[in-house]
Amino acid sequence: MTRTRAVLATLAVFVVAQLFGILIHGIILAGDYRPYYGTLLRPMEGSPGWQALFLPVSHLMVATALVWVAALAGREGSVTRRGLRLGAIAWLLGPAPMYLLWYAEQPWPGSLPVKQLPLEFAAMVVLGLLAARLTTPGAMRS
Repeated sequence: MTRTRAVLATLAVFVVAQLFGILIHGIILAGDYRPYYGTLLRPMEGSPGWQALFLPVSHLMVATALVWVAALAGREGSVTRRGLRLGAIAWLLGPAPMYLLWYAEQPWPGSLPVKQLPLEFAAMVVLGLLAARLTTPGAMRS
């Protein structure tokens, strides 16, 4: 894979990851997070502070890792199968343990990780499918 293709694939996965972050955490779960603003969560309205810069940085890290692993992974099976596997692995390495740890350590209601985990799983699967598709030679032509 060329460097240009890797950068473009990373950029595409990054944009989709940002959109999922906004959709999941800024819209779908906004009401669930509202009671924790100012205590466990920084308010995201107005001026959220410099720490909010870590949100796109974290999505760029996820995008970079997904494209990197997708490019290194074997080519056995279909693009869809590889993408699903990549998304599931990414979920198991990132959001799944993170949200379970947060639930174990913070006074979140049990309903929150029950919502976060499947939403993040769906997002990671889509990102894995996208990364697999964009890093497979000739996949975009078929």
